[in-house]
Amino acid sequence: MSAASAFQLIVRHGKDVETHQFDRDVVVIGRSRECDLVVADRLVSRRHCRVERLADGFLLRDEGAQNPVKLSGRPIDEAELRYGDRFVVGGTEIELAAAADDRPTLDETFLAEGAQTAKDLSAFVEIARALNGEQDLSRLLTRIVDAAIDLSGAERGFLILGQGEETTVEVARNFAQEEVNSPEFKISRTIAQRVRESGVPEMTTNAQEDARFRGLASVNDLRLRAVLCIPLRIRGRVEGVLYVDNRLQNQVFEEREKQLLLSLADHAGIALHNARTMRELRGKQAELETALDRVAQLNAALEGRVQEQKAKLDDMQRELDASSTRGRFRFDYRGIVGESRRMSDLFRLLDKYIPADDPVLVLGESGTGKELVARAIHRLGPRKDGPFVSENCAALPETLLESELFGYAKGAFTGASQSRKGLLVAASGGVLFLDEIGEMHVDLQKKLLRVLQEGEVRPLGSRETVKVDVRLVTATNRNLEELVRDGEFREDLYYRLNVLPVHLPPLRERKDDIPQLVERFLRELERDGATRGRSRISPEALECLIAYRWPGNVRELQNEVRRAAILADGVVLREHLSEHVRDPIAAPDDGEEGPTPAERGTTLPDLVRDLEVREIRKALRQSNGNKSRTAEMLGVSRFALQRKLEKYAIDSGGGDDTAVEA
Repeated sequence: MSAASAFQLIVRHGKDVETHQFDRDVVVIGRSRECDLVVADRLVSRRHCRVERLADGFLLRDEGAQNPVKLSGRPIDEAELRYGDRFVVGGTEIELAAAADDRPTLDETFLAEGAQTAKDLSAFVEIARALNGEQDLSRLLTRIVDAAIDLSGAERGFLILGQGEETTVEVARNFAQEEVNSPEFKISRTIAQRVRESGVPEMTTNAQEDARFRGLASVNDLRLRAVLCIPLRIRGRVEGVLYVDNRLQNQVFEEREKQLLLSLADHAGIALHNARTMRELRGKQAELETALDRVAQLNAALEGRVQEQKAKLDDMQRELDASSTRGRFRFDYRGIVGESRRMSDLFRLLDKYIPADDPVLVLGESGTGKELVARAIHRLGPRKDGPFVSENCAALPETLLESELFGYAKGAFTGASQSRKGLLVAASGGVLFLDEIGEMHVDLQKKLLRVLQEGEVRPLGSRETVKVDVRLVTATNRNLEELVRDGEFREDLYYRLNVLPVHLPPLRERKDDIPQLVERFLRELERDGATRGRSRISPEALECLIAYRWPGNVRELQNEVRRAAILADGVVLREHLSEHVRDPIAAPDDGEEGPTPAERGTTLPDLVRDLEVREIRKALRQSNGNKSRTAEMLGVSRFALQRKLEKYAIDSGGGDDTAVEA
């Protein structure tokens, strides 16, 4: 095939570009496999059109297609074609182009017509050997550009890779092997794109006077003179271009330089494919090594889990033991840990309380688990499908607690931009748990009593009442009978709440449950990820926990176990415990006798009063009169502190920020 007798048809469909070369006089185009150029497009007829070569040009004829062939946007039956003309068949564009020159062999490149020398051949062989031996992709790209500059005598060289609009200038170098800054603005991207799409090299000895480039703004803006752009094929597919230029001289590139770079591009394409393959193999090797490391880690984890099986079997045994214990009661109290006599008495009492719908009053010290009892009453009772709503009466001031409980109508007070239902309505059909009920203000107690008597609530600022149906569970760590005598709690409300009383024992009265509680807390720490695997506790540490009196009850024990387990390395030892737990101050046991208040010339209420006054004044001094910090130090709400200050006529110093004199 000779360049004079052949021509090309460049087919573009979307981002796909294919180049076909023909040396026949008639080329039939259509969807049928019998056509010379098959176009897989549903809008193309089986025989759509034909391109005929005439003595002085080309002719495009329509073959009676359902969608006529279009030239310059207009359907035609017959029209003349010139190189560069594009016509459309269906949804596919086809361009007529001059045939690419036949690719020369290495011998033809250097020996044809006696224009090449042995020196050129030696240089090219050296370059080919270097390209084939380079496995690092980044260094290979740089070698290709440097070789192109050396072989062609160019001022600069650029290697552009990619397809469609996703192209990048991978390497930009000059003849001194220096990097060219901002290369995307130093080349004619139009020329590079045209060569990449057509697969046909383009060369000009003087771009300023070449009619083919006269309309390109980049040629004028960059003042380009000699330009040579070669397609770079990898496994037969154009994946970039090799672009060299010279801005200072004309007539730099001739046919010899073009053929040299065509051969270089062939070698570069093979070298690039090999380098990419090597990179993929190395990537797969790294993935394999990572997978092997992962297998080793899994084996180590599996070995660790085998070591944990004994602990898990022990847990299962304890669970079986607990199940047999739970069988003694009507309901399943697995959420509450305890097998001591005091807890068994509690469960038997709850067996009778849970099916009823009367109010329950839970009494006990702070940290004994009053909310757990409330949740058990809801979870196991007839209202389990209804909501469980909880509120701490000591956590909110009177006005805010009132709006939370009863709700309010829009405009009831400043900031009430919309109506809001209260907790009594939200808990309707379920259980409402009010903790620290002893801290509720007397005025609010009266309103709560009305709700319990009438079964309806009136939101703040509203004239309408809303029916409510809740089972009320209240809790307190205070002596309500004493509050009733002191006028701080309504007697009628007390009797309304104290229908079904529950007394929770402090932890010091059920020390037999401490080992089981500790195991529960350690399991929870493992489940929450706070510790690595299951922590164990040494016998010495457990003895310390059992011996301590736990004034903060179960909550204090939980915090102590959590802190110690985090500090420990799998086994909680005695030294991991707090100092006051390891070495508690000696104190008489509950059963030891001592002087009674009467023998000391006082009464129990007076002793309690003196203790509260002393501790409040000490906390006020330490906080410089700041009531919020004082309440926090005493473990009570700010509202409860204010009531005690008024009750005992203690001068706080004039406000939160006023220091108290010693």
